[in-house]
Amino acid sequence: MTAMPEIEPTLLPVTVASSHLRACAAEIDGAGGTEAGDLIPLLGDLVTAQRSLSRALIRLSDRVEGARHGVLAAAPSPEIDALGEVLRAAAGAFGYSADALAESAPLARVLVEFAGPDTRL
Repeated sequence: MTAMPEIEPTLLPVTVASSHLRACAAEIDGAGGTEAGDLIPLLGDLVTAQRSLSRALIRLSDRVEGARHGVLAAAPSPEIDALGEVLRAAAGAFGYSADALAESAPLARVLVEFAGPDTRL
Protein backbone atom coordinates (compact mmCIF):
# COMPACT_ATOMS: atom_id res chain seq x y z
CA MET A 1 0.00 0.00 0.00
CA THR A 2 1.48 3.34 -1.02
CA ALA A 3 1.31 6.34 1.25
CA MET A 4 -0.82 9.26 0.20
CA PRO A 5 1.20 12.37 -0.58
CA GLU A 6 0.81 15.26 1.83
CA ILE A 7 -1.60 17.86 0.57
CA GLU A 8 -0.22 21.36 0.70
CA PRO A 9 -2.55 23.92 2.26
CA THR A 10 -3.98 26.27 -0.32
CA LEU A 11 -4.03 29.98 0.27
CA LEU A 12 -6.85 31.77 -1.47
CA PRO A 13 -6.29 35.15 -3.04
CA VAL A 14 -7.77 37.83 -0.79
CA THR A 15 -10.34 38.74 -3.44
CA VAL A 16 -11.67 35.16 -3.44
CA ALA A 17 -11.85 35.14 0.36
CA SER A 18 -13.51 38.56 0.47
CA SER A 19 -16.12 37.60 -2.14
CA HIS A 20 -16.86 34.45 -0.12
CA LEU A 21 -17.25 36.63 2.99
CA ARG A 22 -19.65 38.90 1.09
CA ALA A 23 -21.70 35.93 -0.10
CA CYS A 24 -21.88 34.47 3.40
CA ALA A 25 -22.96 37.80 4.89
CA ALA A 26 -25.64 38.14 2.21
CA GLU A 27 -26.87 34.62 3.01
CA ILE A 28 -27.18 35.47 6.72
CA ASP A 29 -28.89 38.76 5.83
CA GLY A 30 -31.38 37.01 3.56
CA ALA A 31 -32.19 34.17 5.92
CA GLY A 32 -35.96 33.89 6.30
CA GLY A 33 -35.88 33.17 9.99
CA THR A 34 -33.72 32.01 12.83
CA GLU A 35 -34.43 29.55 15.57
CA ALA A 36 -33.69 30.93 19.02
CA GLY A 37 -31.25 28.07 19.62
CA ASP A 38 -29.16 29.25 16.66
CA LEU A 39 -28.82 32.74 18.10
CA ILE A 40 -26.00 31.99 20.54
CA PRO A 41 -23.70 30.20 18.05
CA LEU A 42 -24.55 32.80 15.39
CA LEU A 43 -23.56 35.65 17.70
CA GLY A 44 -20.38 33.79 18.67
CA ASP A 45 -19.42 33.32 15.02
CA LEU A 46 -20.18 36.98 14.27
CA VAL A 47 -18.01 38.10 17.20
CA THR A 48 -15.13 35.95 15.97
CA ALA A 49 -15.59 37.21 12.40
CA GLN A 50 -15.72 40.85 13.51
CA ARG A 51 -12.49 40.44 15.49
CA SER A 52 -10.80 38.74 12.54
CA LEU A 53 -11.93 41.52 10.21
CA SER A 54 -10.61 44.10 12.65
CA ARG A 55 -7.18 42.44 12.67
CA ALA A 56 -7.24 42.06 8.87
CA LEU A 57 -7.95 45.78 8.42
CA ILE A 58 -5.12 46.72 10.80
CA ARG A 59 -2.72 44.52 8.83
CA LEU A 60 -3.96 45.99 5.55
CA SER A 61 -3.43 49.49 6.92
CA ASP A 62 0.09 48.53 8.00
CA ARG A 63 0.85 47.15 4.52
CA VAL A 64 -0.48 50.26 2.76
CA GLU A 65 1.41 52.60 5.06
CA GLY A 66 4.54 50.43 4.88
CA ALA A 67 4.49 50.47 1.08
CA ARG A 68 4.79 54.26 0.95
CA HIS A 69 8.58 53.98 0.67
CA GLY A 70 8.49 51.10 -1.78
CA VAL A 71 5.88 50.20 -4.36
CA LEU A 72 3.69 53.21 -3.43
CA ALA A 73 6.55 55.74 -3.37
CA ALA A 74 5.02 57.59 -6.34
CA ALA A 75 1.55 57.77 -4.73
CA PRO A 76 0.60 61.03 -3.00
CA SER A 77 1.43 60.79 0.69
CA PRO A 78 -1.80 62.46 1.93
CA GLU A 79 -3.86 59.79 0.16
CA ILE A 80 -1.79 57.01 1.71
CA ASP A 81 -2.20 58.61 5.13
CA ALA A 82 -5.96 59.03 4.62
CA LEU A 83 -6.41 55.43 3.46
CA GLY A 84 -4.40 54.18 6.43
CA GLU A 85 -6.57 56.21 8.81
CA VAL A 86 -9.80 54.99 7.21
CA LEU A 87 -8.66 51.36 7.44
CA ARG A 88 -7.70 51.83 11.10
CA ALA A 89 -11.03 53.51 11.88
CA ALA A 90 -12.89 50.66 10.20
CA ALA A 91 -10.80 48.18 12.19
CA GLY A 92 -11.81 49.99 15.37
CA ALA A 93 -15.47 49.90 14.37
CA PHE A 94 -15.32 46.14 13.77
CA GLY A 95 -13.64 45.72 17.16
CA TYR A 96 -16.30 47.79 18.95
CA SER A 97 -19.02 45.87 17.14
CA ALA A 98 -17.48 42.58 18.26
CA ASP A 99 -17.34 43.82 21.85
CA ALA A 100 -21.00 44.87 21.75
CA LEU A 101 -22.07 41.54 20.26
CA ALA A 102 -20.04 39.63 22.85
CA GLU A 103 -21.77 41.54 25.63
CA SER A 104 -25.15 40.47 24.25
CA ALA A 105 -24.46 36.76 24.89
CA PRO A 106 -26.09 36.69 28.38
CA LEU A 107 -29.20 38.36 26.97
CA ALA A 108 -29.38 35.83 24.16
CA ARG A 109 -29.08 32.97 26.65
CA VAL A 110 -32.01 34.34 28.67
CA LEU A 111 -34.07 34.69 25.49
CA VAL A 112 -33.34 31.10 24.47
CA GLU A 113 -34.14 29.80 27.96
CA PHE A 114 -37.40 31.75 28.02
CA ALA A 115 -38.61 31.04 24.49
CA GLY A 116 -37.06 27.61 23.93
CA PRO A 117 -34.40 26.73 21.35
CA ASP A 118 -36.90 25.74 18.64
CA THR A 119 -38.80 29.03 18.72
CA ARG A 120 -38.69 30.75 15.33
CA LEU A 121 -37.57 34.37 15.48
